[in-house]
Amino acid sequence: MLKITKQTEYLPVQTAVTVGKFDGFHLGHQSLISAVLREKEKGYASCVVTFSTTVDKERSMIYTKKEQQLLCDMLGIDVIAEYSFEDIREMSAEQFIAEILVKRLQAKAIVVGEDFRFGKNRTGDVMLLKALEKKYGYRTVCIPKVEEKQQRVSSTGIRDLLAKGAVEEANRLLGRPYTVFGEVLHGKKLGRTLGFPTMNLIPPAEKLLPAYGVYVTRTMVDGQWYAGITNIGLRPTVDSDKQVSVETHLFDYDGDLYGKQVEVQFLHFLRPEKKFQDIVSLKEAMNEDFINAKAVLEKLSGIV
Repeated sequence: MLKITKQTEYLPVQTAVTVGKFDGFHLGHQSLISAVLREKEKGYASCVVTFSTTVDKERSMIYTKKEQQLLCDMLGIDVIAEYSFEDIREMSAEQFIAEILVKRLQAKAIVVGEDFRFGKNRTGDVMLLKALEKKYGYRTVCIPKVEEKQQRVSSTGIRDLLAKGAVEEANRLLGRPYTVFGEVLHGKKLGRTLGFPTMNLIPPAEKLLPAYGVYVTRTMVDGQWYAGITNIGLRPTVDSDKQVSVETHLFDYDGDLYGKQVEVQFLHFLRPEKKFQDIVSLKEAMNEDFINAKAVLEKLSGIV
């Protein structure tokens, strides 16, 4: 997949593009991307246009920019064009169409949601896109909003669900399990001292994490899925440095994970994070977590 970050870069091929934040990569976003991918049958390269801002690293994103790129690549998107919002915020809606979408990205099909707004002061909409089709030589594809149980699918709603640990409901709106991507890092090896070795991920500050607690998860390692449990939080019983971590114990993996790129999918919330009276109580709770997790996985077998 080709990534473009500069406004001065030009694509040499005609494209079908969709434009948005894509921070949730939820069912609504996926409907836009699916429509773009269908345009490849007409010979167009598929392109996702998104934006970065100076506050991205200060706010919670369901999927970080790096994770969005991974998901686009997995779906078969050819080009991701990520522009600085600060650089284009003063562009009129028509300027954005002419200079970015048509001139630089060679857009022949522009795929947007029915409530899409763009340009300075958000003056651009689907009606404007349609009105300028002949002038700039593209076709507008308008996608209806996606609803689930008569409610619009939105990143805001998904954030609220994740904040409560309701990952199963969030996953339904995301269209795939909520995921943390990352490189396995050396931790303090506290799990190993308890008899439960874990792999340690430290997500970037902008990554939105679910409520602190223990989850049933599955992890992709070297192209293969491994079931396990994951703790998100501060490890209050055994640690005091207040660094939030994502620690996963894999049930059937025996090998060195350090330095590997992994994908951890969250399937079910088991219990909130808790400070135990002592290590013995913690180990007893973890054994119970394993039993409960395997029972959940048995029920989920064939679903995920």
